[in-house]
Amino acid sequence: MSKLCAWYRKGKNRATPEEQGENQLENHEDEIAHPHEDYAYLAGDEEDDEDVDEGLERIEENIETWFHDLDPAGQMDDNGVSSSAHRLDDEAEARVVDENSRGGYVLRTEANIHARWRKIFEDRERDLDGDGDVVMEDSDGTSNPFYPFSTELDWRVAKWAVEEGPGKKAFDCFLDIPGIKECLGLSYKNMRQIYQTIDSIPPRAAWKTAYISLADNPNEKHLVQYRNPLEIIKSLISNPSHAKSMVYSPKKVYTNSTRSKRIYTEMWTGKWWHAVQAGLPIGSTVAPVIISTDKTQLTQFSGSRQAYPVYLTIGNLPRSLRRRPSEHATMLLGYLSADKITSSKLSKEDKRAKTQRLFHASMKLILGPLKEAGHRVEMTCGDSAVRQVHPILACYVADYPEQCLVACSKYGTCPKCCCPNHDLQNVEPSQPRTPSWTLKVMAESKATASNGRQYSKLCMKQDVSGAVEHPFWEDFPFADIHRSITPDVLHQLYQGVFKHLIEWCQILMDEKELDRRIRCFPPGCGVRIFKNGISSLSQISGTERKNMAKVLLACLIGKIPAEALLAIRSLLDFIYQAQNKIHDDVTLTYLQEALDTFHANKSIFLTVGLREDLNIPKFHSLLHYIESICLFGATDNYNTEMFERLHIDFAKEGWRSTNHRDERPQMVSWIERQEKLSFFDCYVEWRNRSFLDRNSTAVSAPSSLTSFAIKIAKHPSYPGQALLDIQQCHDAPGLIRELKKYLYSQTLSLPREDEDPSRRSGPQNSILPFSHVDVFYNVKLRPISIDDDEGPWDIVKAMPGRQSKHGRFDTVVVIASENAESTGLEGTRIGRIKAIFRLPKTIGNGSSAPWKSEPLVYLEWYTLLKNAAGKNHLMYDVRKPPSRVDGTRPGCVVPLKEVRQACQLAPNFGAGDL
Repeated sequence: MSKLCAWYRKGKNRATPEEQGENQLENHEDEIAHPHEDYAYLAGDEEDDEDVDEGLERIEENIETWFHDLDPAGQMDDNGVSSSAHRLDDEAEARVVDENSRGGYVLRTEANIHARWRKIFEDRERDLDGDGDVVMEDSDGTSNPFYPFSTELDWRVAKWAVEEGPGKKAFDCFLDIPGIKECLGLSYKNMRQIYQTIDSIPPRAAWKTAYISLADNPNEKHLVQYRNPLEIIKSLISNPSHAKSMVYSPKKVYTNSTRSKRIYTEMWTGKWWHAVQAGLPIGSTVAPVIISTDKTQLTQFSGSRQAYPVYLTIGNLPRSLRRRPSEHATMLLGYLSADKITSSKLSKEDKRAKTQRLFHASMKLILGPLKEAGHRVEMTCGDSAVRQVHPILACYVADYPEQCLVACSKYGTCPKCCCPNHDLQNVEPSQPRTPSWTLKVMAESKATASNGRQYSKLCMKQDVSGAVEHPFWEDFPFADIHRSITPDVLHQLYQGVFKHLIEWCQILMDEKELDRRIRCFPPGCGVRIFKNGISSLSQISGTERKNMAKVLLACLIGKIPAEALLAIRSLLDFIYQAQNKIHDDVTLTYLQEALDTFHANKSIFLTVGLREDLNIPKFHSLLHYIESICLFGATDNYNTEMFERLHIDFAKEGWRSTNHRDERPQMVSWIERQEKLSFFDCYVEWRNRSFLDRNSTAVSAPSSLTSFAIKIAKHPSYPGQALLDIQQCHDAPGLIRELKKYLYSQTLSLPREDEDPSRRSGPQNSILPFSHVDVFYNVKLRPISIDDDEGPWDIVKAMPGRQSKHGRFDTVVVIASENAESTGLEGTRIGRIKAIFRLPKTIGNGSSAPWKSEPLVYLEWYTLLKNAAGKNHLMYDVRKPPSRVDGTRPGCVVPLKEVRQACQLAPNFGAGDL
């Protein structure tokens, strides 16, 4: 591995330590009882005109003086950082984690939620016992761990019937079969009794129902179903299953001990959490609240039925847990009214304004408890520790129309800064919007206006929505709704920026020509083949646009102006760089350079007449990505794609479970039962694990970092295939020749066809001691990931054609040097795999073979990579080398472990950059 690549992985491929030091809370409340004036903008008080960024920098500097030693034996250094900070040594450089010791103090310990459940169930079981004081116990001396179900089988059958069963009526018929209930020992007779048993399990957060009416029409009621956000936060933070993953105080992570390069990954590594922590009493625990709203369609062809879910999660949980629906780390907070305003007396503007007022009135009702709770509330966490928690609105995840709705900004302007819609193409962002400024505009307009229409016009003149007078986020402690608006990779980058790029390319190079080039792409791992091009597609999804982005750049070379190619390439770089799961000061520089390159070349789109201007809100939003990453961590902490996946579980599946009449209460009941089943399953596992922990001293091994891995079938696709047949079917004429070289290079003693001593210096006349090998048609490779998570598996195929179909032989990156990079191209070479095989374990006389029984590949080389990539597209050019004198192509047999990953090659359509 080269030094460059080693530095990159040492700085990036390390998991942030999650061990938390337990600091007992002392009486320090008087030290910082209220936010310092430096933190006023976070609390919503912005009487001074101090620049927000300067305020953040000052807060960040002050935090340094508040570090103290987590280890009583440790010593403070000159910078106020504990000498016991986590260090992950790796040769010369190591990642260093400085934990903010002001947060996460433990007040006391109490029974966690599972222990409280156990007491509740045992009390109920005792009350139901005939004698009143005798409870059936298991062999370990504890009560029935599956109560309110009678046995484990009773519980498992009920869980299956509700989650995956054939349906209520079919399951009732099944239970009516004589002897079934007695044979299985079930405690219920039908699905109704199962539902009653599930309903007896304590809920994670109880549901409420309210009807919202607006002042202009009090008789018109709008249904809102919701839960107390505090109850949801308590449920998330108290889950014992996530106790070891929960983080209670922010951290600063650096690439090495010099602390010159800071890393941004999880939310607790961002500057926002540090800034808020500095404004709270010592020992407080911040619970960064992440809210997402998005309307979704329930019916596909008719009916136009919609749901408007509101989701909530907290930044204390790792993003890997939050984005897994099975972990239930993101919960449904409520359903807003999806009713359309249909009054014929209202204009379109009035209907739009009423919809906005309805939204803010509903969100004010739902999120109201966060206002008081933001100042402090005691919560029992999953580790049984009681902490002072401050739930504070940190991020609001939404697409652009929803962002304008939430931030009360005029549609077509930026919800984060005061840039007018006619200056969105500027290179620099404008003055940031602040909650106090927005509320001031509303208050002044209200005082001046004589009616609602005039109020709206006065607000709109200053790019503030004129529909709402009191937004729901008013008076939220430490909340800045404009900073809370986060980047949206799915809608801003793929469905926004990239959508425009596709439209421009279809004009620049002709739609038919672009389709032709896209159709020419060979199949490969992770690349979709558009057999009919892309112009015929309609209602293109985000996944389809992601697949288009993988092949677009190669299709443009030689066909569009160099400035346009450079601008498009820089935007594609930005799209991919923005999705890094780990950022540091260097990668943020790459992100800024890509954006600067686009702005330096974007005039070409105006010159050729594609547009009159580039005042597009989604292009302007790119200016705010770096700021959000520094504040809240990498973009996958708050990507809308994660929440849209939840629509399946919390909206569409719930809709399908109803009879489609008065469906909302039925959807709520279905969702509540699903949550109870999932959490009860965790409770049963906790009971079983508690019993095992009492009777076992085994220690689990620590998890290792992500590494290269190979998966190959247990049985070959073609066992014992003749080498001559492989050469013909796989179009690999040099297989036997290169296999001889490989075995000879392993210092094997092979018999010779020619015993002339003068010709014993090479393997070309060797005789292989076997004629058949086991052949595999595909293999899975997992390359080393540049981030903390395991990367996806690459499926590499070497499959001969069948009948009239062509075969598929994928191209790969092969390690060709000891200094080869694990993620870059230095020390590697590109080859095309023609066969994947394994040598026989025995030779002709039945004795063991003198070689390793590891999988091998025969591949044909492409030309060596040039020292530099193309100037404008930054891709390397490789070609097939000339054939040898005997007609074979240059190739090699190498162990499969030397194949690093799949590599997609694109046809060279043009002569190069114009």
